[in-house]
Amino acid sequence: MKCKTWTRSIAVPLFAVLAMQLQLAAQDNQSQSEPKHHHYQLIDLGTFGGPNTNFFTLGQAAQILNNRGIATGAADTSMPDPDAPNCINPDCFITHAFQWHGGELTDLGALPGVNSSLGGWITTNGLVAGISGNSEIDPLTGGPEIRAVFWNDGQLINLGTLGGNESLASAVNSRGQVVGSAANTIPDPFNTAPNLFGWGTQMRAFLWQNGVMLDLGTLGGPDSVAGLVNEAGQVAGFSYTSYTPNATTGVPPGHVFLWENGKMHDLGTIGGTQVFQLNALNERGQVVGSMTLEDENPNHVHPFLWDGAKLLNLGAVGGDEGEADWLNDAGEVLAMRPPPISVPVEER
Repeated sequence: MKCKTWTRSIAVPLFAVLAMQLQLAAQDNQSQSEPKHHHYQLIDLGTFGGPNTNFFTLGQAAQILNNRGIATGAADTSMPDPDAPNCINPDCFITHAFQWHGGELTDLGALPGVNSSLGGWITTNGLVAGISGNSEIDPLTGGPEIRAVFWNDGQLINLGTLGGNESLASAVNSRGQVVGSAANTIPDPFNTAPNLFGWGTQMRAFLWQNGVMLDLGTLGGPDSVAGLVNEAGQVAGFSYTSYTPNATTGVPPGHVFLWENGKMHDLGTIGGTQVFQLNALNERGQVVGSMTLEDENPNHVHPFLWDGAKLLNLGAVGGDEGEADWLNDAGEVLAMRPPPISVPVEER
């Protein structure tokens, strides 16, 4: 479960724009036999007075724009972060989660105090999941604590933890079921920097609903991470399968899981023990992402598909590696070859 993009710096500063399709009158008058060319307008979403607008990602494909044209993310205020240089937002401005719709940028706020927040997932009916600072310093990491939060019709809800110091929300469905990861109080040598989130205690996948955070457990190891939830309440994520480090990776083996009906199902492996990406879960309970092969080389990963019955290696995409980025409810998979990464492979 040594995912290459799950780091504490979870907000990637971007110039946030939307490409909006415009139908021009001249096009409408075109002959039916002539192809129409769509024109797009780039719209700057703006900020709350600071320099950047951010999109929030946890190393997975995230739904930050819904079919109603409502987007979520985080926009800088003009206030410098008082915890600089140890900031939640990499540019060290206080940033607030937003909803953007129809040209209006709405500040969703943060937990009480001078805190940053980030929106990372939005549903069709406008529910948002993400994180917020809570004005506390984590005594185990020395950095600002983060909490999983959920915005429902403008109300900000702190989802809490499993007894530890930190948590984060990865996704939410339109029923208000939120999934993510939360720390408990058990010391964990495998959840220290640079592994996982570096919280110092075990982190567990959770499902939050109706005010209750449920620990989904693990596949036998100390840690698990929930990344995705569908409308049926199925949850996909990663989990360590033992407490014994792999000789090559230095951490325990990690597998993808699908949780449903109160049970966590191990989806297996395509040869390796590192899950690099978990990118999509459809309404049929099918899952895609990328994993290492037998050589455990982080520069040699293949896309996988859990088709509902078995885990399939989809093969390399134009070279030695690839990743599956999305799938639809028909089971069709969008895959790509990622750009080269510079991840040193330790010689033993």
